[in-house]
Amino acid sequence: MKVASVAKTNVVTCTPGASLREAVELMLSRGVGSVVVVDPSDPSRPVGIVGERDVLKAILMGVDLQTPVSEVMNKILITVDVDVHVAEALLAMRENNVRRVIVTKEGKLYGVVALRDLVYNVPLLKIIADYFSR
Repeated sequence: MKVASVAKTNVVTCTPGASLREAVELMLSRGVGSVVVVDPSDPSRPVGIVGERDVLKAILMGVDLQTPVSEVMNKILITVDVDVHVAEALLAMRENNVRRVIVTKEGKLYGVVALRDLVYNVPLLKIIADYFSR
C-alpha cells in the first residue's frame, strides 16, 4: 500500500514569518500536532516543520510567542515520496526519531503522515507487518 493512500492532504501550513502564536493557534483550531512551514514564494515547497514538541521546547526556553516560526522550526525535513510503501514511511520515522513525515509528489508538498495515522489503523498494521515479513 502506497503512503499516498494514508497521507493527510489537507496540510496545515504557514510561512516562516508567522509567529509562534499563529502556529499554535493553527494547530489548536485545526486539531493537528504540527504545521508545515512553506516558502512564501512557493507554497508547495516545505522549508520546515513546527510540532508540539518544538512549541513546548520554545516555551520552556522562554521564547516569546511573537517570535517568527523560522527561529524555532525544525529545518531538517524527513520526506517520503507518494509512491513509497507505508512501511517505508514508518521506517523513516523510526530512523529519524520523528512522529511525522512530509509526503512529496515530484518534489512538491503532497501531504503529511503521522505515526498515529499508522499505528491506530489495525488493518494497515497488518499490511505493514506483511511488508516486513517478506
